[in-house]
Amino acid sequence: MATSIDYTVNRIIDSIKRRITLPDAQNLYTDTDLIHFMSDELGSTIIPLIHSVQQEFFVHKFDVQLIQNQTNYTIPIRGCANGLRLVTLVDTNGNEIDYPLLRPEMTASSYNWLSPFSTSTLYGFYMEDDHIVMFPNSVVTNPVNRIRFRFERQPNQLCAVSDAAHITNIAGNVITVDNIPSDWTTALTFDWINGNIAFQSKGDDLTITNINTGAMTITLTAAPTNGSVGDWFCLAGTSPIPQIPYQMFPFLAQLVANLCMAGLADLEPYKDGKQKETMMKEDLLKLLQPRDMGNVQTVVNRGGLFDNGQFWGWGSGNYW
Repeated sequence: MATSIDYTVNRIIDSIKRRITLPDAQNLYTDTDLIHFMSDELGSTIIPLIHSVQQEFFVHKFDVQLIQNQTNYTIPIRGCANGLRLVTLVDTNGNEIDYPLLRPEMTASSYNWLSPFSTSTLYGFYMEDDHIVMFPNSVVTNPVNRIRFRFERQPNQLCAVSDAAHITNIAGNVITVDNIPSDWTTALTFDWINGNIAFQSKGDDLTITNINTGAMTITLTAAPTNGSVGDWFCLAGTSPIPQIPYQMFPFLAQLVANLCMAGLADLEPYKDGKQKETMMKEDLLKLLQPRDMGNVQTVVNRGGLFDNGQFWGWGSGNYW
């Protein structure tokens, strides 16, 4: 459903200008500069802050089909800091199977000094640069089915509204939009962004087969099944809406306003702005956690002393 509320970067640009009484006639900071500042602060301040509360914001699932005798699988490139939230195996019935993280030195030898006449059956994965390595090779000799990556999908870099397209109609794989940037071609890939809270991506790296600038339509190879009128279509890795909780929009505006005041050498307002920033950060941390205030979280001592015989090597994939 289309929304009348403006969630785009334009709203935040207006907020920045109000916070520092920045006149439209000034030429020190263009709207493009402010958008770039916002993207910088997303990466350096907002994302680490949201990550720190560990409340499952941004978490996405991505399944990869296992290939016989292949042990290396690339970590999803959209993950924050190329990191992972959880890795599991998935069987043919869709059931998830625990798949523990190993240290590389654990895989150096299968010899067990506690029981030299038995073989240590260690299984799991370890991380290596931009991929994981499954261990041992026998795990993928006859693949279970697929491996499931859970990761914190990093918010897209921000772009101007004029560099994106607002979807006004959907007919199968053909969308009608209000704008088609002149540099868009069928050789590029695109993201489909939810136009309403929580601004998540409904489709990453989508391909298109046709652009009709006369009819203002774009034909996709395959459109997301959950797409809606009012969503945004933009180049892969970009978004005209900050993909963060809506309550953080003023904080993002304050961060950029402080950068502008520092650049303008407006010291007293800058000092006041930094104090405001600190207060907003503290309030946001209280708001972001706990994300569920009513339900009690079950505590499982996974991998602990009394978890499935871990001390004796019976749990988490380490068998003696």
